Amino acid sequence: MKNFKTYMALLVVLLHAACSKDLAVNEPEFNVSVTKTTVKLGNPIIFSMKGNPDMITFYSGEFGNHYGYANRDSIVALSQLNLAFQNQVRSQGGTAPLCQANQFSVMVTSDLDLNNLTSKADSLQRIKTATWTDLSSKFSWSPLTCTSTNPYISSGTVNIVNEIRKNKQSYIAFCYTNRPNNNTVGKSSIWRFQALTLTGVSPKESQLLMSSATAGWKSIYEGTVNEWGTNAFDLSSSSAVTMRGPLTVANEYRQWCISKPFIITDTNIGRNPGVGIKTYRDVPLNTYSFTYKAAGIYEVVFIGINANSKDKKEVIRKLKIEVQP
Repeated sequence: MKNFKTYMALLVVLLHAACSKDLAVNEPEFNVSVTKTTVKLGNPIIFSMKGNPDMITFYSGEFGNHYGYANRDSIVALSQLNLAFQNQVRSQGGTAPLCQANQFSVMVTSDLDLNNLTSKADSLQRIKTATWTDLSSKFSWSPLTCTSTNPYISSGTVNIVNEIRKNKQSYIAFCYTNRPNNNTVGKSSIWRFQALTLTGVSPKESQLLMSSATAGWKSIYEGTVNEWGTNAFDLSSSSAVTMRGPLTVANEYRQWCISKPFIITDTNIGRNPGVGIKTYRDVPLNTYSFTYKAAGIYEVVFIGINANSKDKKEVIRKLKIEVQP
């Protein structure tokens, strides 16, 4: 009986030792190297690996696959907010020898609230007291030749991201200023714009935020309909907007063509997952090939992992890769 108890005790010790050995996880023996750290865009780079970890995870260093965001959220900032449109100025006729200068402008604001309006006077007061940024000097404008045949011209594309406050309602406005018509100041012209686009650009994507068809243009003006005339503002079926002033007026009045509000924000895309390039079921991985889609300098990270249900150990190998155009 004594011998049996001794045997059972020894068996328990051996089983415990065997189980402990099965659960033990060794630090991976794992290294990564390249024959050259510079590669031309479009050519693959070959990584050589030594050791045989249970698993290998790869981070290329590209957007969305960056080890720096493996354990924290990646916030993508809007890098560009591109505004573009076409514009045209045309004569209304009359005897004045020239078109009025500085009659048409484009502006933006993040300081306007057009919710719960009570009247036209309320709308006008809010617009006039808002803080506007005049962007007119950044764009190209139709020449003041005072003819009836001027074609539309491209305004060019301007990045206005620094003129807009994030997470605030913002508006685009075209402002038409009508002054008394005479041979010194000139005559009121017809201004039109069309094909407007507002495009947000980030490292993640490019997205059309507004177009002429979706801008929801509204006209707010100083003075009365009798002073401006019924055709002072026209939104055509082709989404072209026409703004014009009367040829005879005693006062200086402004008309605003205002878009619906828009809001720009940064985007949280969460944590960046690595790419699993080997599992414990796979044969040893001796090389790995990767081709970058853009030129730049990238921090490449390989993680070699040994693990079981009870424990995990890993080693991290980093390399700098330069992709030349």
